[in-house]
Amino acid sequence: MTRTFSGFRPGRFLRLAGLLAGVSACGGEAVSSRELGPGYDDPIWSDAADGKADTSAIGVVKKIDWDGFVLVQTGATSDVVQAEVRRQIKSALGALRTGPQISLRDRDARSNLDTARMVRETLTVVGADGHDAGTIDRVRYHYTDLALVLKTYRSTTLPVTLLFADYAARYGELSSDCADEIDSDAGSLWYHYAPGQSRCVRRIADEQKKLDDATKALGTRTGAIAQVELDRRFETVRAQLGQAQTPAATYPEYDRLWGFGTDRSKVVVYSFFGVDSDDQSPKDNGLVETMRYLRTVRAQFPKLAVVDTRPFAFLLDFTLDGQKLEGITYDQVASWVLDGTGWPAAATDAGRQQQLLAQVRDKWLERWIVWQLPVSVKRGAETRQMTIEIRSYYGREDGREDWRLHARWRYLEAFWHGDVFSYTGHSHFGHGPLEPVEYSGGNFPDRYQTFLFNSCLSYNYYDVDFLDMHPGGSKNAEVVVNGLAAYWNGMGEASGKYVVGLLDGQNRSWGQILSGMTVSLPFARSYDPMRAVNGELDNAFNPAQGQIELSY
Repeated sequence: MTRTFSGFRPGRFLRLAGLLAGVSACGGEAVSSRELGPGYDDPIWSDAADGKADTSAIGVVKKIDWDGFVLVQTGATSDVVQAEVRRQIKSALGALRTGPQISLRDRDARSNLDTARMVRETLTVVGADGHDAGTIDRVRYHYTDLALVLKTYRSTTLPVTLLFADYAARYGELSSDCADEIDSDAGSLWYHYAPGQSRCVRRIADEQKKLDDATKALGTRTGAIAQVELDRRFETVRAQLGQAQTPAATYPEYDRLWGFGTDRSKVVVYSFFGVDSDDQSPKDNGLVETMRYLRTVRAQFPKLAVVDTRPFAFLLDFTLDGQKLEGITYDQVASWVLDGTGWPAAATDAGRQQQLLAQVRDKWLERWIVWQLPVSVKRGAETRQMTIEIRSYYGREDGREDWRLHARWRYLEAFWHGDVFSYTGHSHFGHGPLEPVEYSGGNFPDRYQTFLFNSCLSYNYYDVDFLDMHPGGSKNAEVVVNGLAAYWNGMGEASGKYVVGLLDGQNRSWGQILSGMTVSLPFARSYDPMRAVNGELDNAFNPAQGQIELSY
């Protein structure tokens, strides 16, 4: 798999962002120095075996558990112990992501850690000279979670080498051997941790030999630990995978989405695209994928028309040398950005083409664009006249407090007024403006909605939190997330296919929608970041009892 890049800064890697198809949407600009991971007040679900067996085209949900240990100062409080355990478990996200491609549901072990099964033992520390050098507490723990696992992964047990103790403080020495991106930061080492890299494999093996030799030197002495153990960097545990939870085929609640039984006249779609690395570049991946989304949706709904822009702009008015160009179309604009083709006759050289691209950037950046398409929807004897309304926005999200705040305002509007929500962009490691702790149940209406978080490892960040806070829970909401790395190239197409799959009247199951969201990448003919939908198991819609028929 192509090496991933994240944590972009504005203006940095300007050419790289536009040229590398394998750029991932995992990091993003951070606005504070707090440790990456959920805040203390993040929503927490109570039961790992909660029955939410997510539907996925290429993945299945399995129970995962392992036994591990940490070393803490003798007499350390239970809070200190739990923080140490959680930090260690968090490194499993990187180890499993870069190894067998498994994604844990709980990214910070905040809800599934069995503290009742923790066993503390005070040990005597024995130095290399054989003399006692104080004491240390070893705390053994048992961890249980749900994991999204590729269907092709058959093993029921697997070794997982976790990072030990305060690995962020050791970032400088660890990242060169054991990170899949050395140009990141200490706070994201848990994500970039790649123990399968050859240099890291050798380092782990060398450390294990030293530990084995030191333990052997203790002989038959009990209640003791070699001093070299206190300086260990790694711990290998053996994880167990349970049976797959395979849900039956389910469908989006199409009848509710189209407003049957209500007086609604619109299906409102909010589609957001975050800036990748440089909002001044017309080749910024966020803008490129906005255009790919536009091309995908308009291929299905060619009569979609722009009815509003805020702030106002004529999106198809372009000029060269002070002269307005006539007959420009949306398909043509998309071709300029995506293919470098379709230029008007006046764009005779690269310089003039760049002028047009700069105008595209200015027209689409930080602007609401509202599209509408009147449709007729029928189920059984009832026919409804509806309007598909897509409200799209490409803009800044993070890196400055005002950008983050404005993005949150946009999402608050979408959560309340939208029926279909789609976000495409950086995950910000779960700490962007979509961080669940920023919202509450009062921000959502008591009606059916679907959500797509098309970013890296969004399964760890959004899979359950939004369901738990939504009025009616899973009966009123479904959340589509990615279990693996999501690459910028093609993300807009995938998001477009999600919207089309929900609104084209084909009555697709959730499994079919997810399968249809695959895209082709330079390093993968058909790439799927192990997408899954949660909240679907209690859906009641069945096309056998009356299909939705759409005409437009």
